[in-house]
Amino acid sequence: MIKEIAFTAYPAKDVAGLRKWYEDKLGLKFSGPYEEDGVEKYNEANVGGGYFSVLTQEWADRDPGSASGVVFEVDNIDNTVKDLRAKGIEIEDPYATPVCKIASFTDLEGNKVSLHQITVPH
Repeated sequence: MIKEIAFTAYPAKDVAGLRKWYEDKLGLKFSGPYEEDGVEKYNEANVGGGYFSVLTQEWADRDPGSASGVVFEVDNIDNTVKDLRAKGIEIEDPYATPVCKIASFTDLEGNKVSLHQITVPH
């Protein structure tokens, strides 16, 4: 029935602004905007074969700041946290689970974003 995740959808008041924030802060590369009347309504970045998207709150039918499901895999969470703090992002200290380390922060619109590093392959 389900074969893969097509994309995640994070709502924004300002799609272009949020997209630029993800490009500047996390280094994501977006494929190009879908616009209506000169306003960016949707954009997506390919991340490891899946897509992370930002779209208008009207299209998402959710308020900005209400998303919390994306968890980006990183090679070294401690270094990534340090880099993000240097870019002005307030991010929690990584915490360990039996198989990984995780740290979270909020994006420009208040949506929750998490970082993940596998420490025990599974």
